[in-house]
Amino acid sequence: MMNEALSSAPLVITEMTAEFLRRGAEEYRKDSTSQVTACFHLAIRSASLLHGMGKLLTPRTWDSLEVLTRGFLEARDLLMTFRFDQKGTRDKIAYWFKGDSGNSWKAEHEKCEEYMATLGHIGVRLGAKWSQMTTLAHPTFFAAWNSVATAVDRHQAKELDEGMQLKNADYLASIATLITAATTDFPGLIALGCDLNHLPNIDSFQANVATVVRPILEKKDSDLPRGSYRA
Repeated sequence: MMNEALSSAPLVITEMTAEFLRRGAEEYRKDSTSQVTACFHLAIRSASLLHGMGKLLTPRTWDSLEVLTRGFLEARDLLMTFRFDQKGTRDKIAYWFKGDSGNSWKAEHEKCEEYMATLGHIGVRLGAKWSQMTTLAHPTFFAAWNSVATAVDRHQAKELDEGMQLKNADYLASIATLITAATTDFPGLIALGCDLNHLPNIDSFQANVATVVRPILEKKDSDLPRGSYRA
């Protein structure tokens, strides 16, 4: 089922991208700086980065994958932050559209985690996952060691599959979480109004991910030691 989910991932990403572009264009024509328009900007960026991540899902490009994954997490988590139907959120979006320096691009992980908990999703650890990817995206010792190992394997033309299960699981989970973040209109969030008829493969994809991926990530979600990131 892992191979089935991986083989269907490009189609799911293509479907999401097409629907986000369609709905995003509708909202942009109404108001180019609205809350919904901001959400679709981030949804499209998230889907686009997932496309690139899929191209790097090999043992020889792990270090590049980690950098791109951090960019995806920041876009997806900010999308979740921007969906709150609150004045404070809309004020933050107004600053974001201006593009001024500041922290308007930073997701509010604790707020998103608390909301997900109300829906029954306990222990999603958005902040911890972002911190893990930050450790691997910046030139820390662990990131440098990751690149050393990747470069050695590439130079020696090794064909290594060790560790790919975790990378594959994380990638598939990333796609599934974007589906939830962008296509489901939960209470307390602004409606994005994606047409699920344009997304015929997301239900079977998420079912596969829940069956195959969740046990892997519950057992182990990172190779980093505790203390190298904010848990």
